Formats: sequence, structure tokens, C-alpha cells
Amino acid sequence: MEINIIEQIRKHETIIIHRHKFPDLDAYGSQLGLKELIKENFKEKLVYVVGDTHNYPFDNTMDEISDETYNGALVFVLDTADERLISDKRYQLGKTLINIDHHQNLTNIKPLIFYHKPNLISCSQMIADIAMIGNLKLNDLAASHIYAGIVGDSGRFQYITNDNAKETFKAVSFLMEYQVDIKKIYDFQNLETLDRRIARDQFREFNITKNNVAYRFNDLKTIKDSKLSFFDISRGTVNLMSGIEEVQIWANFSEKETGEIIGEFRARDLSIVDIAKKFGGGGHNQACGATLTSWEECLEVVKCFDERMKEQNDQRNI
Repeated sequence: MEINIIEQIRKHETIIIHRHKFPDLDAYGSQLGLKELIKENFKEKLVYVVGDTHNYPFDNTMDEISDETYNGALVFVLDTADERLISDKRYQLGKTLINIDHHQNLTNIKPLIFYHKPNLISCSQMIADIAMIGNLKLNDLAASHIYAGIVGDSGRFQYITNDNAKETFKAVSFLMEYQVDIKKIYDFQNLETLDRRIARDQFREFNITKNNVAYRFNDLKTIKDSKLSFFDISRGTVNLMSGIEEVQIWANFSEKETGEIIGEFRARDLSIVDIAKKFGGGGHNQACGATLTSWEECLEVVKCFDERMKEQNDQRNI
């Protein structure tokens, strides 16, 4: 599969790289890492990255390109296989489409190649695999982007399992052959302003179900009053409920101006992605989400999580 992707890169003069909306470290890391990988090994290629922007440790600029640029182009969609989540819908305008993703969902965008490794911790690691298997060179910036993506989606390596640890650290070892700016990545993840810390602390309170599922509802007024970005609250505060021994499932629900409610779901030591899929979402086994239409539907999600915990507790007591 990796060699087939490299052959498609060789065949096209113009390459355009998309990823999901509201990019996290893995979305950015895989997108910008792939761009640098192609530029390093195929210097004659025209490579563009497109999409919305969000905070990221390294300086970067998304390209503004015309529809005509897509004529005859190879288009990549990274870190999502769901058409609804792709940033910039023009991905359909290219000649050839390749979808690279590591989430549990199958693709619905009809690519020529669907490079899918749901056992891996990040899409960025899949870019590293392309380089390793294809004997391609990286540069320091490419390695830093890819490392950032792996660190981001692995929760600083907290979420790796016995099933993917060997492959993850093999990729990291490969990246360490280059000058990766590790300190810049960890400072980005660990440091925040005093005002932001104070604002985030108001989201520490949560509800708890009978079977110890933690959850929080963030209505539109609360989000606006906080002066934080939607992303900072939706994804940025979900893990304020983590690290509690009795709580194995926690969920954060945040209301958008459109009326949609974004659910961010997390778990420890058990899979919940099937529940996310039941409500039209998806993601990883223990880190996933869904877009809900009402607070009543959010309560249904919480009920399903509570039932999952009851099943888990009943099994322990057998």
C-alpha cells in the first residue's frame, strides 16, 4: 500500500493535501509532515496544504489556491474518512484521491486508495511508515511535524497499548535520526497563559451517573462568557474529568451557534467507539465523538455510557 502511494506521488505534478476541520496536532502533523516529505524527495512537485487553521507549535500557512489548481492533481485527505469532517470540500475536484486514516470508521469519500490502519495511534505515524517502507528521506521539519502528531494523538504516549507500542516506538526511533524540536512541542502542550488557566478552571465541575460516568454540558452562553474558543472548551476541557480512579468513561458536550452539540468522549481500559458510531460519530476505541442535535440526545448518549459501565461492573462481580 505504501509503495502504491509513492507511485501515485511520482505520477502527478500537483499534490494537494487536505485533513479534517478544527485541526489537532495529528491533523496538522500528518498534513505538514507529508508536505515536507514530498518536497524533500520529489523537489519538482508542486505541493499545497489547505484547510482551516488552529493553534500549532510550528509556523505554518495554509495555501490559498484556485479551483483550477485541482485539474489533474493528486489529492490527499488525512486523519479522517468522513466527508462531513473534511476541511475544504474541493478535495473532489482532483484527478486522483487518496485517503489516509487511522480511525475505526471506514471511508465514505470513494478514494482510489484507502490506506487504513486503525490499530495505529496516529495518522502521523502512517506518514512515517510511508517514509520508512519507501526508503524516503525526511528533513528536520518533517520529522518534527510527524513527531508532534504522534505525541498529540497518543496523549504523550499514555494511550498506546501492547498492540501498537512496538510500531509506535519504531516510528519514533526513526524520527529521532533527525533534529526534532521536542521542547517546542511539549511547551506548546504544557504551557498556557494565566487568563486561559483561570477561564478553563470554571469547566472543572461535572455530573456523575449511578455507574460513575462523568459528563458535562456546556451551553452556548457559558461558552461565550468564558471568552475561550469553542475548540478550547469542547476538546480542551474534556480531560479535566480524567484521572479519577472510579471514572472509566467521561464525556463533554458543547453547544455551537448552529444549535449542534459536539460530544467529545473518552474512556480508560474499555472501548466506547461503537456507542459514538450509534449516534453518527466515530473515532478511536477510547477517544471518539459525535455531533448531536439536542440535549435530550446527549442524555441518551450518557445513558448508553452508563449502561456500558454497568455491564463492566457486572462482569467484574461474576
